[in-house]
Amino acid sequence: MSTRQTVTLGSERFRVGPWHADPTVAYLALVPELPRPSVDGLRRCCEQLAESGYTSIITSALHTDESTPFRDAGFTEYDRLRVLAHDLRGLRGLAAPSDGSDIRLRRARRRDHDTALRVDGRAFPEFWRLDHAGLDEAVDATPRSRFRVAEIDGEVVGYAVTGRAADQGFLQRLATEPTRTGQGVGSSLVLDALRWAARRRVRRMLVNTQFDNQRALDLYGHLGFELTPTDLVVMARPIP
Repeated sequence: MSTRQTVTLGSERFRVGPWHADPTVAYLALVPELPRPSVDGLRRCCEQLAESGYTSIITSALHTDESTPFRDAGFTEYDRLRVLAHDLRGLRGLAAPSDGSDIRLRRARRRDHDTALRVDGRAFPEFWRLDHAGLDEAVDATPRSRFRVAEIDGEVVGYAVTGRAADQGFLQRLATEPTRTGQGVGSSLVLDALRWAARRRVRRMLVNTQFDNQRALDLYGHLGFELTPTDLVVMARPIP
């Protein structure tokens, strides 16, 4: 398998493909709005991935209540993410801090994808970096989405993907150029996402980040996000 695709096993479906950091590792994600998978379905999916030449599997971020069948199918916890929520009240008084740089936000075009991914690669450790398939998945994860880039002097220095499903919003991805830290790029993109969601009567915006990403946690906290009691887990297992 060279790109992510949907695997159907009876009544169950999975999104699978090579993990960007290692083509011998399979990436496995649940298909939105379907019931959580069965243990048997996951085992059959593992068998099919083994036949395709993969030696291990890493999952997308799962809610803890989604992880039970994965554990029963031999997966173990690889990493854990914090989830933060913003109820979208109090946006009027928030303004993005800036050192005076002229930050311009605009809609991302197809030709911006490579540039955005280069920023992504500098902003995140290897495990969390996106490739083209991962970026497309972030954009397509919700019925409505918005992909914006931030520019300074014509240079793309950050991007954000925001999604909406009914009255729930999701900051699917935020990446900023590390050399622009402290210049208000991340804050500008997050506020832009929050205001877009509020105009569409979204009641709550969710975002997740790694436990040790203190810079992101501080940014979100400063802009009105609060930690929730819910964590997300990434699961892994060797195959066969």
